Amino acid sequence: MSFQYDIAKAGCPIDCKYCVITKVDSRRDLWNKHTIIGINKAVTILNPPPDMNDEQAVKEFYAFPLDLFEGDYVGFNAISDPFWGIYEKELDYFLENVSPRAKLITCVTKFPISDKTFEKLAKYKNFRLIVSITGLDSIEKSNTQSRLLNLRKAKEYGIEAFPICHPYIAGMSDLSFLSELKSIGYDYIDVKGLRYNHQNMSSWMPKTSQKYYIGTNENEILPEDGWREKLIQEGFKLKSLKSWYRKDNLTPKLTLEDAKEKVQQILKFANITSSDTDQAVIDAAIQRRL
Repeated sequence: MSFQYDIAKAGCPIDCKYCVITKVDSRRDLWNKHTIIGINKAVTILNPPPDMNDEQAVKEFYAFPLDLFEGDYVGFNAISDPFWGIYEKELDYFLENVSPRAKLITCVTKFPISDKTFEKLAKYKNFRLIVSITGLDSIEKSNTQSRLLNLRKAKEYGIEAFPICHPYIAGMSDLSFLSELKSIGYDYIDVKGLRYNHQNMSSWMPKTSQKYYIGTNENEILPEDGWREKLIQEGFKLKSLKSWYRKDNLTPKLTLEDAKEKVQQILKFANITSSDTDQAVIDAAIQRRL
């Protein structure tokens, strides 16, 4: 796969001021090398081209060998929001063609999801919806109430869903949504930290928050400033997204030899996007196929 982009210019409807792909130098450089596949310890991710007017890139997306996803946990579109309307055709292609091959398929979103889309998603029993709910309405072009509505509708449509606070920013993330989230029927949540870039983030972040992050060199930081106690107070238990994906006994299951071969082939196209070692990501990718 040959296409490269300045992803920061490609756009995203949510436009988070802390965007890990466009505002964090080390991640922007990583994603600008390749865009079609990302891989971490939880999932492998298939990305449509950031520029949907690039005919060659679109051809390469549709030419990607989907059999490499057999037995894997596969996400759609990590470099923008998967439910942005410009990707509707590609989302349909993903749902229809990856679902029969993968153990599960998933989307992580901050976008308001229509009833029409919920009806579509409900048809795929191995689909999992992840809603990123951060309490950072002032620095995202999407609000907490729309994400609570997504999580409420997922219950109504019988879609397995999971909330993740990613990132939690000390002194800024408003966790008052927890009580409503609990009333909807959710008991588990994942909380992830922030990768801080002073040049791109100091203009909007209060100095009282910056003190937690200055000098952390874009490492993911999750300060202990009381968020954990708030979760306990509202009756939530922490669960990693990776472990939530793996809670069910899913099929198909590959042999160890086949799993290693599939992962080896995927890595020819992939950016490894985890904070952990490459080998840890490879081992996890093999294990989830077994």
